[in-house]
Amino acid sequence: MDICSEGIARIWRSWRSDFPSAETALSASRYVDPADSSAVAMRATAAALRGEFLPGVAGGRAQEWLTGLISLLSSRAVRWAVEQAIRRRGTDPALASQVRADALALWAISLYEGLPGPFPALLLGAPNGGVAHLAAALGVPFLSEHFLISFRSPAIHPDDVAAYKARGDGLARPILDRNPDLAVVNHYDPLHDRLLIRHVNHIRVKLLDLPPAYRAFVQARLEPGGAILFIDCQYPWRQYRVGERHTFQVGGLGGVDDEEFIRGSPFIGGWQLDLPLEVQPESEWGTLPRFRQAAEEFARERGYRFVVLRGDSPEHYAELAFRAHRLLSEKEGRPPQGVLVDCFTQLNPEANRLSRLLSCWLPFNCADSLAFLKRMVSHFPPGHPVLFAPLPSLSPSFDTVPLPRWLEALEGFSVMLVGVNPRLYPFDVASLFRFPRELEAWCRAHPDPVRAQLTVEELVACAEEMSVEP
Repeated sequence: MDICSEGIARIWRSWRSDFPSAETALSASRYVDPADSSAVAMRATAAALRGEFLPGVAGGRAQEWLTGLISLLSSRAVRWAVEQAIRRRGTDPALASQVRADALALWAISLYEGLPGPFPALLLGAPNGGVAHLAAALGVPFLSEHFLISFRSPAIHPDDVAAYKARGDGLARPILDRNPDLAVVNHYDPLHDRLLIRHVNHIRVKLLDLPPAYRAFVQARLEPGGAILFIDCQYPWRQYRVGERHTFQVGGLGGVDDEEFIRGSPFIGGWQLDLPLEVQPESEWGTLPRFRQAAEEFARERGYRFVVLRGDSPEHYAELAFRAHRLLSEKEGRPPQGVLVDCFTQLNPEANRLSRLLSCWLPFNCADSLAFLKRMVSHFPPGHPVLFAPLPSLSPSFDTVPLPRWLEALEGFSVMLVGVNPRLYPFDVASLFRFPRELEAWCRAHPDPVRAQLTVEELVACAEEMSVEP
């Protein structure tokens, strides 16, 4: 048993009276959505620390072949097939009463089991793909503040916001009653998740305190005096206030802002509730101040450095990761081999290390991410290839960017589409399976491993440099 397992087992024994059983505390794997952006950020980080590629959606080559075949038929066939999969994969609503904050934390730390340590730093806070790339560049773990549970739900019309909220209220209640250290955001996106919300209800839980399992992990795996790098993402979104620790969010990051989602426009009808609205940290990407305060107090008590990496959007961390990877190659005096433009959960930071690829992660496949790419492309090294992995869309909307516009933004570069069939995008669901396999194959054929690791001081310097640039 390594130091992490021994430490957590020892502290677990001291907590036993606080939990019904170890089985309950370790049950989060039954309800955490492993394909959610927060889970993928941690899973991709853990894979990179092991020198591995994160596999794609579960199902293997047979499932890849089947989805590829369905994609060739029609967009209607794709939607039908995806709906059947969603109905089967949703979490049993009965498990809402079993959700526990420390079970979530134990699930997160289990991803890093067996890794050598201790680490000079770790990242903690709001999740996104840029953060995963930063953690991989530093060679340290990332622990998320957020977890998504996608509860199976009776079919509803995707525009029926009242029915969705009522269902979410019933799911949130037992979670909130049993977890005073959790906040709940019932997330309803009738534009980008239109197909999903017919059959699942998205409950995002956010930590308000540092769970005992996180505290134990930090004490067991972080060097004395090491750095807790806190991801303080200030991305705002107006949410309906349902209860003290319970909000309801309409929409999410893309080409539509919160005002348009709620009030409507010529493009969308608007989804309103008779509840007070208030600006909150966005459901998927934003950091809760109360969690930051708890983490900072813990760091001060235990003698760890507490370094805040504050950004106004997930794109901030994507740009910071790009600069970090560029610095790694400069440290070694070697030019990068190219740029990996990955998107949302199409994420595999091991590729950047194995083949010296700069990182340009896109938060989503919509118009705002296209604007970010256009801004970043001027920093891409000329004459080098761009590996591009746009996320397929299960519910294409008017702000979904078609492939020709993505390629236009990358004009002048040799672009390799990773896992994507250009004739089928954005309905090419099979690309979820092909992406990691094709990316790994390219990297194995183009090895140029990055052996340097970023230091905390170098990361802080990159962040400060960004903050003073216009």
